[in-house]
Order: sequence, then structure tokens, then C-alpha cells
Amino acid sequence: RILGAQSGRCIDVPGASQNNGTRVQLYDCNGQANQTWTLTSSKQLTVYGSRCLDAAGSGNGSAVQIYSCNGQANQQWNVNTNGTITGAQSGRCLDVWGTGNGQQVQIYDCNGQANQRFALS
Repeated sequence: RILGAQSGRCIDVPGASQNNGTRVQLYDCNGQANQTWTLTSSKQLTVYGSRCLDAAGSGNGSAVQIYSCNGQANQQWNVNTNGTITGAQSGRCLDVWGTGNGQQVQIYDCNGQANQRFALS
């Protein structure tokens, strides 16, 4: 799982969708497959075995979604010791504006705040 430091909620694929382009969100942790993420040796964060955490763009506010794994830089992530997860392509951090269920995940300039810190377990 990927647990948000500020929210205490997990990064979740809504409705257990496996459709490309489904935006990820925060949701109460439940241990289900749609919250089970694996960091691969190629820096991909995978869910369902074949879908990758994917940045739809490289600018501030770009959506974070799932997409079929393709090895591109927008699907590669650095899990850092300070709790941030940064995109290899953008250098920006996974970021969530709020803490409630359904808050969508995006990338944004890293700022060291709790809304950009996550624990992968």
C-alpha cells in the first residue's frame, strides 16, 4: 500500500477499475487489490500486476492515473527517504490537496509538506 502521511489514507484505484486513464485517489485503507502497489526494480509502481502508476503530464497539477505498463519515464518513480515519491520524468512529487476520501492525486513541485509524503509498505 501507499499510505499518505497527512491523510492516513491509501492511494486507491476507484471502483477497482483496471481501465487505462483511471485517476487514483485517497481512500480509507482496506487491503484490497486496488490499493496493493508493488515497486519494481525498474522503478514502476504496479497494481493488478499489469497496470502502472502513470503521470498524464509533467506540469504542476498533472493527473496521476493507472495505465498499461510501457516502461516510459512517466511511469517511473523514485521513492525517497524523506517520504516523497517523485516522477522520473517530471521531478515533481505525488501530491494531494486534501485529506478526505476521493481526493485525487496529482504531481506538483516538491515542497516538503505532509501532503506530499507517503509510506510504501
